[in-house]
Amino acid sequence: MRFPKANCTTLLAVLQRYVRLGYAVLPLVPGEKRPHFRLVPHGLKEASQDPATLEAWWRSCPEAGVGILAPEGVLVLDVDQGEAWEALRRDFPALEAAPRQKTPKGGVHLFLRLPEGVKLSASVRAIPGVDLRGMGRAYVVAAPTRLKDGRTYAWEVPLVRPEALPPVPDALLARLLPPPPPPREVWTPVEGASPKRLRALLEAYADRVAATPPGQRHNTLIRYAVAAGGLIPHGLDPREAEEALVAAAMSTGLPEKEARAAVEWGLEKGRQRPLVLPSPRLVLSIRRRLREGGKRHGRA
Repeated sequence: MRFPKANCTTLLAVLQRYVRLGYAVLPLVPGEKRPHFRLVPHGLKEASQDPATLEAWWRSCPEAGVGILAPEGVLVLDVDQGEAWEALRRDFPALEAAPRQKTPKGGVHLFLRLPEGVKLSASVRAIPGVDLRGMGRAYVVAAPTRLKDGRTYAWEVPLVRPEALPPVPDALLARLLPPPPPPREVWTPVEGASPKRLRALLEAYADRVAATPPGQRHNTLIRYAVAAGGLIPHGLDPREAEEALVAAAMSTGLPEKEARAAVEWGLEKGRQRPLVLPSPRLVLSIRRRLREGGKRHGRA
């Protein structure tokens, strides 16, 4: 079925509004959720904000669905079912104010702003029934797309520009980030939370950051920044921690501005959740068990 000319004009106006708000758009196969293989053979990589390109696409195929690709700093929560959405807004009431559209299955797409320097993996499924989209890497189907069975997408709270989006609630972001590494990775037999022990832990964290391969640098930096932040209540100097981690991140090729923003955020979050430091006796016992386990399995 092809749309009348008036409907096509209305659709183009909707697409242009997405672009004015700062979101890229791509056409989808009519009635489906996948990119239109003829118009965008390379999928979301060809998402565009160029009005002439959008007009050419939808003049060519007026019945194409609409996909929008949010920029890097925008997280879209793709909530599968109504039950998952009810649980989310019960746990995080601030989500009620976030721009959202209702999906044909009764779920929602929630648009939120990430803190500067924070990046998440679209493959993370930390909350049942919730997928991570947006962030310049995963598109979502958007209104006024109509599926083959006639069901449509519709905005319940209108979309706004990325900078006007509400931030991801801290408690929710903490669940989506990889957990900080357990201190046992770098435990040292130093009494209590002495400056020597704290410095040894920080140096070990910085070494892990410096050894991170491309593609994992942001998330690894945030993990160890949160872990280092958990040492601040024990007496670690936050300025020392920041400089050590930023220097390690820059050695991997991260720009200083991005590295410093990620470290500052991670240290502050970690400070609110102090790490539990085991006693030296427990450290030595664990290390002895690890060595014995390695010998039993033929490892030196």
